[in-house]
Amino acid sequence: MGLFDKIFGRGKKTEQAIENVVTMNPNDIWFTTPTISNEFPQLMPKIKETEFDIFIHEDDYRQNEFLNLSSLPKIEEEFNGIKEIWANHSKKNDEYTLFKNCHVRKTIGSPNLKVNFNELKALLNCNSVGQVIINGNVLTNGFAIKTDNTTYFGTLNDDTVIELCIAQWNDNTTNEVLNINKAFNLIFVNWYHCDLIRNE
Repeated sequence: MGLFDKIFGRGKKTEQAIENVVTMNPNDIWFTTPTISNEFPQLMPKIKETEFDIFIHEDDYRQNEFLNLSSLPKIEEEFNGIKEIWANHSKKNDEYTLFKNCHVRKTIGSPNLKVNFNELKALLNCNSVGQVIINGNVLTNGFAIKTDNTTYFGTLNDDTVIELCIAQWNDNTTNEVLNINKAFNLIFVNWYHCDLIRNE
């Protein structure tokens, strides 16, 4: 039996399946974020144990990330799309904001950073390296490192960091971000709020 048959059945089963379909009004569908990355995280089954695991939702992938300075014009273009969602497609209640549409970041592309992983760990005084779990699977070529203030994650190409993101932070994280920006000539973007941290 093929996949189509497994999903929809044959003959009388098809009629029964149709009876069980629940329709939803498109006007009732809202997003919890104004933007997501066009690039999806590459995942693989968990096959080894590391120092620690961090767990993120796939929608949080690359929502708080470091980019090359050359990305500034593309960042502004993406910000325009996100701000339009906030201005014209959002509603807020006492607890959270919902969005009728979601801006997919197609312009920015892959970060393609060239950060030496050992230099990054030395800068942040991180020795333990963990892995990133998304939807029960491991981020391919991924890593996680922690300071007292911040949890970072990203992907590697050998010993070179090509994606670097932040999963958790506190009020002291900004100093770390500025140090990373300075050391590796980067800028930091919070896409949700259209915030940018760059060294002057």
